[in-house]
Amino acid sequence: MRSARTAGIVRTVADVSVLVVDDHAVFAEAVQARLNGEADLGPVWVAYSAAEARTLISRHRPAVLVLDLVLADGNGLELAGYAAVESPESKVLMLTAVTSTDSVIAALRKGARGWLSKTVDADQLVQVIRRVVRGEAWLAPDLLGRILSELVVRPAEPAPDPLASLTSREREVLQCLVDGLSRAEIAARLHVSANTVRTHTQNLLAKLGAHSTLESVALALRAGLRSSDI
Repeated sequence: MRSARTAGIVRTVADVSVLVVDDHAVFAEAVQARLNGEADLGPVWVAYSAAEARTLISRHRPAVLVLDLVLADGNGLELAGYAAVESPESKVLMLTAVTSTDSVIAALRKGARGWLSKTVDADQLVQVIRRVVRGEAWLAPDLLGRILSELVVRPAEPAPDPLASLTSREREVLQCLVDGLSRAEIAARLHVSANTVRTHTQNLLAKLGAHSTLESVALALRAGLRSSDI
């Protein structure tokens, strides 16, 4: 990465703030210096760890995050997920030496808008940052070809089971709710007290993110649970 700094840069209100996250200080500061040489980019902050990056993301909500994948105390994928919650307007661009297709696909699923090798020309980095800010996505043509080939041959991941977090007893209570039983009827079927049924019901509602037993039944039906007709 070639670094350069242009003196006398006049900033405007349209500046694009950037956070560079890399635990290699020399590289990170070279990127910072190069980006500071562009009139439309800045301020440019640097974080040398995932912990420092989280603080700066929450404090500044940068327009663009330039993330290395591998950090001493975390990784760029975790930071991309953190930014999606703390600073959803931030655009994520991965700048890393890692080239595995699995890592690229994982980053894209985390919301990354681009993936660049650390060997990229500095001018291209600047151009890709601008494209990402405009809402575009960017992958090198050879990398894009590998990703598309991988996605074509890779089977789709099965949808997660929304009921997987329930205990066996909570699933039994949910089945009773699907069967249309009242709390007293559930207690009689499961040979427990009504208070125990209420506790299990509250727990399963919390785990499912449901606000009522009716909503929990609807979720259960969508997940494939059916009336046992007992």
